[in-house]
Amino acid sequence: MTTTTIKVSDETKQLLDMLQAKMTLTFRKKKTLTELVDTITRLALRHENELLDTKKLPSLEKDPAMQPPIDWGVKTDASKVDEYIYTED
Repeated sequence: MTTTTIKVSDETKQLLDMLQAKMTLTFRKKKTLTELVDTITRLALRHENELLDTKKLPSLEKDPAMQPPIDWGVKTDASKVDEYIYTED
């Protein structure tokens, strides 16, 4: 396998981290960023016509993922994240 280093903005990195966390919660298995980018690339190619049709693309300003995060005022303990995610009830 050949690897390539890419540079992304801090905002894009944050969005990738959020997506990675959501996928971890959904599948109960962590995907690496490489696996995540592979998945995103394959999905984009499957929907290539939609991706290239600029009339169908939503405005980034209206995208909820582009909005600043909401502070819910809940204190969390980051050291227990794995326990919260991987412990079965």
